[in-house]
Amino acid sequence: MNIWKMDFFRSTFTYILLLFLSACGDHDEIGLPIDSQKSSTEKTAVVVGAGLSGLSAAYELEQLGFDVTVLEARDRIGGRVATVEMGQQSGEIGGEFIDGETVHKELHRYAHLFDVELANTGYEGSIQSGAYYIDDNLVSYDEFDESYSAPVVTDYYRFYDELSLLADIVPDPEKPLILEAAVELDKRNVQSWIDELQLHPSAKQLAEQFVRGEFDEPKDLSLLHLAQYAKVYENVSDDDVESFRFLKGGQAMTSAFAKNISGDILLNQAVTNIQQVDNKITVTTVSDDTYTSDVIVVTVPLKVLNKITFTPALPDELTQAAKNINYGTHSKVLLRYSKRFWLEHNLGGDTVVASLPTGWTWETTERQGGEGGILIAYTSGDFSKMQQHWSDQQVIDTRLAEIELMYPGSSQYFVEAKSQSWLNEQWTKGGFLAYGPGQMSAYWDLFKQPVGRIYFAGEHTDTLYLGYMEGAVRSGVRVAKQISELKL
Repeated sequence: MNIWKMDFFRSTFTYILLLFLSACGDHDEIGLPIDSQKSSTEKTAVVVGAGLSGLSAAYELEQLGFDVTVLEARDRIGGRVATVEMGQQSGEIGGEFIDGETVHKELHRYAHLFDVELANTGYEGSIQSGAYYIDDNLVSYDEFDESYSAPVVTDYYRFYDELSLLADIVPDPEKPLILEAAVELDKRNVQSWIDELQLHPSAKQLAEQFVRGEFDEPKDLSLLHLAQYAKVYENVSDDDVESFRFLKGGQAMTSAFAKNISGDILLNQAVTNIQQVDNKITVTTVSDDTYTSDVIVVTVPLKVLNKITFTPALPDELTQAAKNINYGTHSKVLLRYSKRFWLEHNLGGDTVVASLPTGWTWETTERQGGEGGILIAYTSGDFSKMQQHWSDQQVIDTRLAEIELMYPGSSQYFVEAKSQSWLNEQWTKGGFLAYGPGQMSAYWDLFKQPVGRIYFAGEHTDTLYLGYMEGAVRSGVRVAKQISELKL
């Protein structure tokens, strides 16, 4: 593995090379290699993006004998998986949770393969995992089930019963469009379905927050997408949902991939042009460096695919899909406290919030030492969009005030915070794919098909775990298998 930060590398390398060539009397054009020195029989691939999908694709292609170069626009690897250090602890500003090994199979496989340690989430013993903040009250999960207002509790669980009925009508989660009523379900938004259930107002807030946090605003989500998701998790036990995270952060997983990739991973190399002529790919980056390959895997999120010019142009249906497909809007604030005050409430830090912009909280440091800990405040949908132009400090102050409402006295323990809005991140421009009404019928499965020798990967191309780290690595495995069928 070689990871190069190309802004520094280019200036240093070019200066030394100029001195050398000057001494030799050679004044040919200088640039980074265009694979001109590679054997004509060598199989070559370029991967655009060093997130989990790009790293898994690169690793699997090397196992097939490809010489691989990874081009990453950012100054780091990982994409929407990134770990930040806060004091002696760390937290995730992007993807974090991993389901059980029978669910998120590929992540567990790679973690085992690369010896990346996973940690269980939550606390053991008498500490309850969390609470609802509902009707201005903090109510533990057990208390909610046992003694909270019966109409609220009944209707809240009725929502999940109705969700199970939605799952029942989907015959195959990977092929939701074979459902006879697929088009009609897809036309509907989830908000209209929730409204029809006529839930108690407090139960309705909880139901809407579930959809908002998992996907996007209910009004912006296809009902077929919700049904497909429900089918995927139909027979998954609660104990297998969000049950693990990487012990040393997501960076441990992305670094492990990088260490097991032999080819170069070049940072600060945003791709601007991809040309395909006679089964040969030519890639140009923002710094005018050029690379050629037999195949290319493009893993960038759809919201920034328009930053790349394709020659010839991509089919119009792909261009329109990239432009139109809805992405959920999600933001995180990592709040480090000197004391884990939630434990004084005999709670593990999880809070499902019915009526505040902060929709969920959880502790991300259960397996990290120290008296204090990091609490995540997670904001989604319109609540996240409304703060798009706020300063980080405005966002942090608002989240702190909301935590103070839920846990009075907590502010005295506040130490520092880190805010992350993926909507504002220039190489993402959104959280993750969340099909809007009518979009599954129009665009499902499109990006699983190559355009000549241009292949696509990323969570948005998966057909089971869209929006998950598992979906990202599954797409990398899938695309490598597709390329192997070329028999190069």
